[in-house]
Amino acid sequence: MRPSRRPALKASEIPPQNLNLREGERQSIVCPDCDSWHPLYRKMIKTHHLDREVRGGRAPRCPGSAQLIDMDISVEQWGEMMLAADSTATGRRSARQHYKPLAQPPTPIYRLADRGPQGKPTLHRLLPLRERARHAVDQHRTACSVCKVGGRCAAGRALEVRFAETEASCTIAREQLKHQERRRFDRAAAPKRQSAWAAVLPAVQDADTRRAVLPVPPARPEAPAQAEVPSVPTEPYDFEAYDRRQAELGKQYAQRKTTAALPA
Repeated sequence: MRPSRRPALKASEIPPQNLNLREGERQSIVCPDCDSWHPLYRKMIKTHHLDREVRGGRAPRCPGSAQLIDMDISVEQWGEMMLAADSTATGRRSARQHYKPLAQPPTPIYRLADRGPQGKPTLHRLLPLRERARHAVDQHRTACSVCKVGGRCAAGRALEVRFAETEASCTIAREQLKHQERRRFDRAAAPKRQSAWAAVLPAVQDADTRRAVLPVPPARPEAPAQAEVPSVPTEPYDFEAYDRRQAELGKQYAQRKTTAALPA
């Protein structure tokens, strides 16, 4: 294979990722004309064709065939160039992870009966459906021989399930309507409540001020109290009255216990 008339390419000017000089592997290079890998043969790019599927004289020969390569660098220098190129590419690569936007969560089940497609409450639409489902169940029980005697056929069971689902939807819609009315009432009453608190605020502040200046009653000697806190008595004032009361309570308890033990 004769070399082409083109000037030789210097290995130091070729991007290191387009050249393979690893030990134990066949040396190869990316052809500058067809951008495909081809082996080196006697420091030349091996002859190849533009169309790989067609061999022989029918396929046009690539102009990069038999291109001379001037190996002006060693394997160690080529390895250093590869490391430098890899570090540069790693530095350009962003470490930030980009996530796809989360899908919009579906409407909860407890809110399906809240609003219709036009944004209006659906209770007025569910009530006729409930009455129609109830009427269908009653008609089926009257006409079906199995359901008439207390049994349940497949059609009757399906009608009862539909009626139960409609009834549950009506209950949910009714509860949500009450909740909306309660929230609307709270929003309407909030300014009135705030104005009422503002009206009694001076009286409350005056009562707090007068309570703060009242003298604290002295503590009792039998129960030492904390500072500025009145003590609580731990013994009765009249021991004789206390003993008489305890004796009366004991007699009442014994009489009640004896009455409960007698047979009816």
